Amino acid sequence: MLARSRKEAETMPRKRTGYDAACYYDGKLLGRCTKADSDAYTLLMNACGGDAARVLREYAYFSPELRAILENAALMQADRSRTGGMFHAPKSSPWGEVQNCETLCPGVFLVSTASHGGTMVANEVAAVLSPAAKKCGFKDKGYICYEEDAQESVVLRELLDKKLWKIPDRIKDKGQFEEKLNQSIRQYHPEYWRARQSGREAAEAARSTAPAKEAAR
Repeated sequence: MLARSRKEAETMPRKRTGYDAACYYDGKLLGRCTKADSDAYTLLMNACGGDAARVLREYAYFSPELRAILENAALMQADRSRTGGMFHAPKSSPWGEVQNCETLCPGVFLVSTASHGGTMVANEVAAVLSPAAKKCGFKDKGYICYEEDAQESVVLRELLDKKLWKIPDRIKDKGQFEEKLNQSIRQYHPEYWRARQSGREAAEAARSTAPAKEAAR
């Protein structure tokens, strides 16, 4: 396209910053976003029969805001389809009978047994995990499971990145907690770490080039 003259550029309305729309599911706010993302949310959900998990599976690129909205919708839908509105905490695990269970977000459980433990992600909400993260776990009786320490750090990192879970207040040094997660992932799952970093760099590049593309129109 031809570049606009300086005078034309000065008289053009400035691109709005911030969000000018929001997305809802069943009357609940999923997240704030741009009007373009809101329109895309409606279009993609209609194309996939209202199934947010299917949208995440079948389409490749979303802005960070739209991806988070779709992931929240997928969690809500999976929660309802499984038990009519509530995921039940697992009674057993690959590591034995569950003695203690903490819900990190709907369908994701941090469990401990007499000798071991880990994190269990119900199959119905697995769409919120990246393909690289899924490869780090193993399947068992309707769950993707991550053993504590080495594997568990991957799913905790995913949930933090997607803002589906936050570090509990009982952990005082949250920065140190995150760094330990990162160190564990770099040591035991370097392929996942590279995939995560590549995805973050691509998202940042997309955000930085979007204003330039808009200005060039």
